[in-house]
Amino acid sequence: MKNISKWVFGLLALITVALGVYFYLDLKSDARTNMLLNWGYILIILGIVLALISALYTGIVKGVKGKKLLILVIAIAVIAVVAYIMAKGYFDIPYTTGDITYPGKTHGLVEFGLDFFYVTFGVSILAILFSVVYKAVKK
Repeated sequence: MKNISKWVFGLLALITVALGVYFYLDLKSDARTNMLLNWGYILIILGIVLALISALYTGIVKGVKGKKLLILVIAIAVIAVVAYIMAKGYFDIPYTTGDITYPGKTHGLVEFGLDFFYVTFGVSILAILFSVVYKAVKK
């Protein structure tokens, strides 16, 4: 399994580098820009699908208990709700940069994504600190 993933990652990296070089040869072409953006979308979708498959495969092989999975899903939902509440005010505010004005929905979704990342990052730091303190006290 490790060799297959190394070869697939290497192939995707080579394709990405080749498309990047091809893109920078002529910056004025919209077709090349769209091709590079579409490749980025493909990589994002592949990453999400592989992350889900990896989680399911690991759960099946290691036999993850339903209770732990339920706690994980609830924790993610709570973090998403907290991030949405933090970003709720931004959904009504349009964002203007130069000549382009983005609607409030776009602004709110970007703020939601950033808040989700910040909350997840903070929770992970707290979990690491709790784990270290708990192990130190337990000994």
